[in-house]
Amino acid sequence: MLAALSAARYLTASGHDGSVLILERNRVLGRKLAITGKGRANVTNARSLDEFVQAFGPSGRFLYPAFESFFSDDLVALFAEVGLQLKTERGGRVFPVTDKAQDVVQALGLLLVRDGVDTLYSARVRSIDSESGDWTIGLESRGPLRCRAVVVATGGKSYPGTGSTGDGYELLEHVGHHPGRLLPGLVSLHCPEKWLRELVGISLEGVAVEAWVGPKLLARRQGEVMITDRGIGGPAVLSLSLAVTPALAESHAVVLCMDLRPEKTLAQELHDIEACGNADEILVNVSRFLPRRMALELMYVWGIEGKGSTPLPKKTLAAVARSVKGVELRCTGADPLASAIITQGGVPLREVDPRSMGSRLVPGLFIAGELLDLQAVTGGYNLQAAFSTGFLAGRCAAEYVAKSPNDSKL
Repeated sequence: MLAALSAARYLTASGHDGSVLILERNRVLGRKLAITGKGRANVTNARSLDEFVQAFGPSGRFLYPAFESFFSDDLVALFAEVGLQLKTERGGRVFPVTDKAQDVVQALGLLLVRDGVDTLYSARVRSIDSESGDWTIGLESRGPLRCRAVVVATGGKSYPGTGSTGDGYELLEHVGHHPGRLLPGLVSLHCPEKWLRELVGISLEGVAVEAWVGPKLLARRQGEVMITDRGIGGPAVLSLSLAVTPALAESHAVVLCMDLRPEKTLAQELHDIEACGNADEILVNVSRFLPRRMALELMYVWGIEGKGSTPLPKKTLAAVARSVKGVELRCTGADPLASAIITQGGVPLREVDPRSMGSRLVPGLFIAGELLDLQAVTGGYNLQAAFSTGFLAGRCAAEYVAKSPNDSKL
């Protein structure tokens, strides 16, 4: 939607009489956007541009031109045009003040109408072909359309019920691009440990979680962790999954390590546990920073349940301290791509010009959003990247059309 909006505004500002048409597979716009952020739509983050780029890891530098053309402050101003106010919450996460993702969809829809963007609904695209500078768009339910420039911003392959079934990857592959392997991103992880099943629903704040393959540390994330019916989830684990699912896809044995007191060193924790000396005192101590139900379960895991006030051997106390600083869990899987928040993988960045989001392989083709091989941790970063790359793609597609000698449709 941002691509269409920025294209329309550019064409109007330049005095060009070209038009912009959205081909929407569904009967309504924004079905996937309407369910993001558990229905609240974490549309962006209040952090700085450099922090945004860092959230995407080594590939983040690709996004500098897109963020410089349209960033979080621009998004706030855009929604303000139609009266939608935003608010900032913990971690810089930005939501609509109404806490309704549907209000974000409606605001974008109103902006599109105001700027004269046309939308063709129930228009699933089956092919895009370029010949002699023009594009032919093959539709499932009607005859072909022709235009001068195409922006492909279909989203990834998660939540297929919203229409996000990966069509964009197939369309781009047809014209010569090479989308890589697609994996689930920002998903909960599966752990077989039976004792976890007794703790389903518990939420832990400020926990640090690491993922290891043998002696290699894949990633470390800190924040909220939730115990699920299949293992662990929550924001810290979702972000960690970006490093874990590729390793699982390669059939590596992944071990997760939860540091329940990351603010303390192992030596400090050992001192505290040794000062307790017995199971009763350890339970009191651990219950200060963990839910009591989890503290009781860990007493069983550590083999000291029911030991009372009997002094424990130093070897046992040391083992308890090490476990507090590193509860080990085997990771045997992850939630599937169909229920992932984002899709990992996509069009290689080397095939796209970051200054325009234009294809380096085919003139007149622009690619934006989740189709690109770019993924960030949770917090509104991925949605802002979709908005920013879409905005830049739309504007540059309109520039491409405006330079065309013929009257054109985008």
